[in-house]
Amino acid sequence: MSELILHHYPTSLFAEKARLMLGFKGLSWRSVNIPSIMPKPDLMPLTGGYRKTPVLQVGADIYCDTALIARR
Repeated sequence: MSELILHHYPTSLFAEKARLMLGFKGLSWRSVNIPSIMPKPDLMPLTGGYRKTPVLQVGADIYCDTALIARR
């Protein structure tokens, strides 16, 4: 399985939900902290301009919605 990388910022409630779900499922993941406001130069090329967080990267796949991350 590919490494799980969560792009988020610590004060985001949506990111908190994603972190809790990853922990609940017992998955190991890596954290990449991003700015809470624009610009987000590291995230923009990855998401193609999608601006919301969190974003879960699984290999070449990108999940840009908290509900999708929870289902992953």
